[in-house]
Amino acid sequence: MRIKDIHTHTFPLEVGSALVCIDCDKSLLREGHWHSAGLHPWYVTDNSRTLLDALEPLLAHPRVLALGECGFDRLRGPSIQIQEDAFLRQVELSEKHCKPMILHVVKDFDRVIRLRKTLKPKEKWLIHGFRGGAEQTRQLLAAGLLLSFGAHANPDSVRSVPLESLFAETDSKTDIEAVFKSISGIIGKNQSETMEIIMANISDFLA
Repeated sequence: MRIKDIHTHTFPLEVGSALVCIDCDKSLLREGHWHSAGLHPWYVTDNSRTLLDALEPLLAHPRVLALGECGFDRLRGPSIQIQEDAFLRQVELSEKHCKPMILHVVKDFDRVIRLRKTLKPKEKWLIHGFRGGAEQTRQLLAAGLLLSFGAHANPDSVRSVPLESLFAETDSKTDIEAVFKSISGIIGKNQSETMEIIMANISDFLA
């Protein structure tokens, strides 16, 4: 397994080089590709049982390596309580199936920190597409959370993350090599070094 991109919704030309999010849709599984599956907070409703029921068998599929994306969004989606109910169910599934979680979090980081401390899950939680500042980065890392950076990462935040906890993503059609180039310039490594560091971190996250 040589995954470079921890989170995307686009199938890469280099088969097997990215973790492609398929939501709860079994029909999106593709041979040779690696996947995550989860219920995005935008699509949660007050009756998400059908989608969550569809999620569980997906988590047993050998090509599905993580649960996500799931989480909280205060700008879009249903009430935060409804989002939290769906999130808590997905935490249960993550623990049951031994799958790490990939989180979408918008303006609700304190809730994620609180839940991480309260629930004490065994599985790792990674916040994707993180753009917050260095102080917020330190708070999240101290709570045991991991962070993934894309094309619009805050340089101070990237520098605040230990190399062994550094992750990269495209989230869409962005070229992962461009993300590696940007991160390399921030941390003072050459691009191939950065790629190897991040690939090793992804392998450890998914182990």
